[in-house]
Amino acid sequence: MAAISGAVRFATTSTWWWERGFERFDAAGRTGLGEAEVRRIGAEVREYLVDDQERLGVRYGGDLPFFSEREVQHMVDVKVLMERTWIAGLAAGAVLAAILAGAVLLRRRLDCAGAAKVAVIGGGLGVVIIAGLAVVAAAGFDDAFRQFHLLFFTNDLWQLTSRDRLIQLFPQRFFFETTLLIGGAGIGASLLCLVVGGAYLRRERRGVS
Repeated sequence: MAAISGAVRFATTSTWWWERGFERFDAAGRTGLGEAEVRRIGAEVREYLVDDQERLGVRYGGDLPFFSEREVQHMVDVKVLMERTWIAGLAAGAVLAAILAGAVLLRRRLDCAGAAKVAVIGGGLGVVIIAGLAVVAAAGFDDAFRQFHLLFFTNDLWQLTSRDRLIQLFPQRFFFETTLLIGGAGIGASLLCLVVGGAYLRRERRGVS
C-alpha cells in the first residue's frame, strides 16, 4: 500500500509525468491553448491537489474560469480521494517501519523471522493481486476505469465529455499509462519484499542446519 500510495503521489504531483502526458496526447491542440499556457494550468492543478484550497480556481484568457463548475466539484472529490490514499500509504509505511524497528531492537530471531514471513506472504499476495488487476485493466480498461469511479465516487460528476477541459488535458490514455505506472510500482515493491524476506528465511534455514 505504501508503494502504491507513493506512486499515486508521484503521478499526481510530478511535473515531468504531467508534461510528458500533455505533449504525448497533444493537450495544447485539444484545448486550443499554447504549450506554455497548458503547462501553467497543469502546475496550478498540481498545486491544488496538495495545498489547502477547497476549490480549484484556474483562470485563463484574462479572468475566465478554465474549468466548468461540474469539473471544479469533481476535483474536490478527487482531492479528497488523493488525501485518503496518501494517508493510507503513510499509515502502512509507519506500521511496516514499526514492525522492522521492533524486530531490530528486540534482536530476537523469532521476531526477525516473523517479519520476513510477513514480507514474503504480503509480497506474494501483492504480486498476485496487482498482476490480476493489471490483467483485468489491460483487457478492458474502459470498463475497469468506469468501475473504479463507481466504487470511489458517490456522484456522477466524473462523467465528462471531450468538450470538458479535464478530458482535454487528461484523456483516458493518460490514465491508462498512469495506471500502468502505479501497478508497476506496486509489483516492484511487492517483489522486493518477497525477495528480501525469502533471502532472510533461506539464510536462517542454512544457519539452523
